[in-house]
Amino acid sequence: MNWKIKLVLLFGKLRKPIDPDNDTIESLRSKANRAAAYGTFLFDKRVAVKKATDANADGVPIRIYQNNDSTNQRVIIYYHGGGFVLYGLKSHDNVCRRLCHTNNCVVVAVDYRLAPEFPFPHSHNDAFTAIQWVRKNISNYGGNPDDLVVAGDSAGGNLSACMAHRCKKENVPLKAQILIYPWIDGKLNNPSIDRNGHGYLLEKETMFWFQSQYTPRKEDQCHPDISPCYQTDFTNLAPAFMLTAEFDPLLDDGYKYFKQLETGGNRGLYREYKGLFHSFFSLPGVDPTALQSYYDIRDFLKGV
Repeated sequence: MNWKIKLVLLFGKLRKPIDPDNDTIESLRSKANRAAAYGTFLFDKRVAVKKATDANADGVPIRIYQNNDSTNQRVIIYYHGGGFVLYGLKSHDNVCRRLCHTNNCVVVAVDYRLAPEFPFPHSHNDAFTAIQWVRKNISNYGGNPDDLVVAGDSAGGNLSACMAHRCKKENVPLKAQILIYPWIDGKLNNPSIDRNGHGYLLEKETMFWFQSQYTPRKEDQCHPDISPCYQTDFTNLAPAFMLTAEFDPLLDDGYKYFKQLETGGNRGLYREYKGLFHSFFSLPGVDPTALQSYYDIRDFLKGV
């Protein structure tokens, strides 16, 4: 690990954003947003795009990024991470700008409702509402409603994986799904959760707390609509690029789910980013490998 990665991990140990025993939800969100902003300031660079427009997708706030004035552009619908509890449009603004610029396409960031105020299935329903709105309206912003990609990190990766299944069932065509260290299995018992569950930003205890906020009913935690590994049909899903990190508690979630997609006969690419940790996608300046992940996504999307 280089010194930048060690600094980020030290910062995570000294100033954990999650302390539910001593903080309100509002306070936790404020702390998490400040930590994210600090990390972005140190380890990212704001990429210029031609235009960023806030809009409303039938009740779901969104932000539309455009890098040119062309028509029939590819559209990436992006769902942010944060355990279904934290973050929003501002925390992942740099991520969406970089995706927009790197792929020279339209990016739609989705500000879905958060738990505990809005538990399952609110975030998932908002995610699909945004897709439906994009199909009807994105041509007004230069996007092609028939060239859609879903993408997201962590909880947003979960939303992307779940939307791929839902889109198949609802006959909504998708060109690809980009799953960035996604949360997949509600059992939370994969070996990497114990192996990487302390000292790498995302803590094991934090994961269980996130789960209790979004799925307070235990019977929901492994429902196929939130734990897509329990779906029964893995055929004819959108091509998938699975990005995982060596020191991520969710490493096994991503690897096992990719194998399910592969067994189902779907096109895909799996890549484990060595030496990196959960959240590296939001901190591309920590290591050249982290920044390379954006170009890997670009190259994958060129082929689908």
